[in-house]
Amino acid sequence: MQPIPPSIPSPIPAQKPPAPPRRRARLTLPLALIVIAIGVAVLSSAGFVVVSALEEQDTFCVSCHTAPEITYFNRAYFALDNPAQPIPDLSTAHYTALQKQGKDFQCIACHRGDSSFSHRVSTMALAAYDTLIYLAGRENPAIEKQNTKTGWLANASCVGCHTESLLKLDGINNHFHTYLPQAREALNKGGQLTIGEALAAARAQTGELGPPTLETVQVSTLCSGCHQAHKAQVGGANRFFMDTDLRNAACVDCHIVAKQGPQTVRELAGE
Repeated sequence: MQPIPPSIPSPIPAQKPPAPPRRRARLTLPLALIVIAIGVAVLSSAGFVVVSALEEQDTFCVSCHTAPEITYFNRAYFALDNPAQPIPDLSTAHYTALQKQGKDFQCIACHRGDSSFSHRVSTMALAAYDTLIYLAGRENPAIEKQNTKTGWLANASCVGCHTESLLKLDGINNHFHTYLPQAREALNKGGQLTIGEALAAARAQTGELGPPTLETVQVSTLCSGCHQAHKAQVGGANRFFMDTDLRNAACVDCHIVAKQGPQTVRELAGE
């Protein structure tokens, strides 16, 4: 018998060295800030859209605001239900007139300025501030406020709808509107000057044929300086919802800046 040759062991395949542990990518500070900024932007944009939609609902507004705003809301709907009753204030007059015309009009229309982006951001900031005041229980319960920190927002809303009144030149009959900086702003934005009957007659008498010009007094008076939006007025519609004392003070303020005309309330009253 042939001797059986010793078996040759099969070569053991070389094993690959273990792969080094996978290193996790580190979030650097600049990258982390970018991620946070994007997250904040997305959340802010979503919040902006949501709050904008909610502000279009009067019931949402009065659900957080307290006694004053609920009073204004109730006045408006009482006037709609009782058209024979006198309208108590200017805001109610606007609300009922436009609702009766079938127009979609809410409280926010007079509180968000001219609806430009900057004014909408300002409105949102004011809403956030009001929310904090509400949550802290520090809201002002006075029903008929005469001063506001953001009167310029409501003023911009007034100008947007009342450009015709601001740009109607009619001498003494409308000088209290046409001399305001708001009239100049309305003209610069494309508004058109018109001439009232009184001024047209005066121009015809003097033979003046040139185009009318707009003079401006740089006074800080706002529309609400004469026309109180939420203050109930006796016979308000017949007096353009104006408080006589406040109106006279506004007139004197303008005349002082212009350095002509009555310089005191006594002079204005002709006493």
